[in-house]
Amino acid sequence: MYLKYLHIKNFRAIKELKLEFNKGLNILVGENNAGKSAIIDALRICLSYGKQARDIYVRRSDFYIDRSNPDLLLPDIEFHLNFEVEKDEETGWFNDLHALNDNGQSELQIHFRYYIDRQKNIEKIKYRVWGGHNEGQQIEPDVWDLLLFVYLGALRDAEQYLRPSRGNRIGQLYMNLYEDSNKNRIDEDKRKELARKVTDALKNNQEWTDLIRAC
Repeated sequence: MYLKYLHIKNFRAIKELKLEFNKGLNILVGENNAGKSAIIDALRICLSYGKQARDIYVRRSDFYIDRSNPDLLLPDIEFHLNFEVEKDEETGWFNDLHALNDNGQSELQIHFRYYIDRQKNIEKIKYRVWGGHNEGQQIEPDVWDLLLFVYLGALRDAEQYLRPSRGNRIGQLYMNLYEDSNKNRIDEDKRKELARKVTDALKNNQEWTDLIRAC
């Protein structure tokens, strides 16, 4: 399966945005402050949900503010993800997310709603997460474990972080992908060995070196 649609509402400067993705590589292009980082962070919030290691959460400053009427109550933040089913067995693996679209075809859905709960002048950010059409449909932890997600932060110095060296981003990506897709099947030394092979393969590749320097 792959992510087909992302619907964002009331997140940072985004009042409402619907995105459609293609299978494979997708690239976001836009001017500064156009919302690219908000889209990436929305995906990080959603896809890291249920993971032990999380470094991003919804904060009060993430709620959309109507500049024409800033005194209005902050509206709920909503994220809606629709995944395209490619194999029949995926509907079984992700049964908690299963739904039928308007054409009667199977798809997988995850929904998030964040809201501010006010009681006795105390504000708390609360949320609801569900799968499929019906709000309240729980998603079991094993389902979250099946969602592969790796985030590599922005490179402020591409030559430093992409060149073949200890801790380079290519090696990190390979290690994360291999660990997530083969949980409990490989030890730490083996993962480091695989990452080292990726690094060594790049050391004498002049095209790769020239590309890094051009970044």
